[in-house]
Amino acid sequence: MGKVDFEKLRKVVMEKMNKGKSGDVGNELRKAFEKIETSEFQIFGEIMKDAILIDPAMFSEKAYILFDKMMRARKAEKLAEFERFFVQNFCKLPGEEFAVVCDGWVETGKSVIKGQVFVSDLRIIATGVQEAKKARVSGGGVFAFLSLIQLGSYMYNKSIMEQITKGITDGSYTMVNYGVLYPIRGGYNIEQEAKGFRAKQNDRVNFQVDVPYKNKKGQEEIADIDVSVVVNIKDPDIQAKLDKIEGIVRTNAKAV
Repeated sequence: MGKVDFEKLRKVVMEKMNKGKSGDVGNELRKAFEKIETSEFQIFGEIMKDAILIDPAMFSEKAYILFDKMMRARKAEKLAEFERFFVQNFCKLPGEEFAVVCDGWVETGKSVIKGQVFVSDLRIIATGVQEAKKARVSGGGVFAFLSLIQLGSYMYNKSIMEQITKGITDGSYTMVNYGVLYPIRGGYNIEQEAKGFRAKQNDRVNFQVDVPYKNKKGQEEIADIDVSVVVNIKDPDIQAKLDKIEGIVRTNAKAV
């Protein structure tokens, strides 16, 4: 396995991010990731973190999607190991701990993102390849519908990011965003469900949550979205993890 010149990688990645070439950044990270050892996750993660902080929107829409899709197809196990390391070491908010980390996916009315799921009492992070489903948004109007349709839409993720961080920090903290975020606080219609042909074992926690966003006129509106947090049915601790996820959502549920 070849060696990576991390000083050179950092220089190239920062230059390309500053020039708005985040697709090239995703490709540079991909090439380097294929060569690194697990002992080099820290320095590689530091470079990725700094790239994200230059422009979270641009990184999320191009670099992340390219890097994740290519690596999941080529080195899925290594990517999963890195994502667990990166999210838990670089992406935590102040005081945040992930109570559940598992293989699985998150579904909304419009998409599913399959890979790994991280659940804290502040938010859910889903990493992986995002696939389109039939769209269903129960509120929020046409703009919310369109923003949910556009996979990787930063407008949608930004609204969630702002909702999650509001009241947590004094505004001086910048979130390192990796993957797709979903809010926990204010959930309602919470339930566990077994879904699938002849399914007997629950495999998901369903809830709804209101997500504020600003429309094209700058006016704040609310989109209420359906969220299903799914734990891989092969997980030997699936029921314990589902119970913990449900407990977190109920603890932070919308006041009745």
